[in-house]
Amino acid sequence: MKFLFSFGVIATLASLLFLSCMDSSFQDPAIAFQEQWVKDTTSIGSYLRTNNVNALVDASGVRFVIDSLAAGFPPRISSTVKFKYTGRFLSGTVFDASTISGLVNSFVSGFQIGMLLIPEGSKARIYIPSGLAYGASGSGSIPANAIIMFEIQLLEVVKTETEKQRLAADTISIDQYLATNSIDAIHDQSGVRYVINELGTGGIPGLYSKVKFKYTGKLISGGTEFISTINEPTPDFDSRVINYIYGIQAVLPKLPVGTKATLYIPSGLGFGAQSISSGTVSIPANSNLIYEVELLDIVN
Repeated sequence: MKFLFSFGVIATLASLLFLSCMDSSFQDPAIAFQEQWVKDTTSIGSYLRTNNVNALVDASGVRFVIDSLAAGFPPRISSTVKFKYTGRFLSGTVFDASTISGLVNSFVSGFQIGMLLIPEGSKARIYIPSGLAYGASGSGSIPANAIIMFEIQLLEVVKTETEKQRLAADTISIDQYLATNSIDAIHDQSGVRYVINELGTGGIPGLYSKVKFKYTGKLISGGTEFISTINEPTPDFDSRVINYIYGIQAVLPKLPVGTKATLYIPSGLGFGAQSISSGTVSIPANSNLIYEVELLDIVN
């Protein structure tokens, strides 16, 4: 289990940077990292092509394959997770295997990146460049600059009693709001409620599809609008469905392109217990949300 955890990378990098000022022959760690990253991602790509593995690509260089997709949500960086894993080199040699629990942000960075893309209950493989694993120093039986692959079964994203109680209370509050305002909404099992205002006829995105959509975000309490792109030109920005808040993840894969819908999102499926304040955007902690969305396109 030790092979999943990080080992003071920041402190090590700081010492290397200091030494580079003392010795002009020492290679800049950032350049060394980039050169090794190119080698590693090229090797991973070649391995995947040779073995006919159709992997999804993260900009970090991590590649991942979803072998069994479940209906849960992926963890957050601060989540505690329980999972089974087997660690292998690209040769197939196993270097570690276990069932453990831990905070996502306590693991090596490449593993964190992959874990945030795996819904609860799913099975996946994560291919990690060495610089996002154990780097040029290696660890124990893992040699320097070793590309590694983890087979993962995400058993549970652990929820605290406070989070469970908050979701239950928020769902009741949203249902009362809908009843008071005579809104007939679809009840998603996640706790999100939504209304189809205009049904589109295009394709339906998957969890890993890149999408473009317009939206307006409001607080259910008081109806205060905190952001809107509805009146802007077609957005240039696109991202995978799984990269958005849970409430968006729950509903977008049910909407054909061209659909306009209103989503009523419990706080735990939005921004949770954290408050958001950036520029003109201000969202208090534990805020239930309304999002009016228009799904414009699935980006190939």
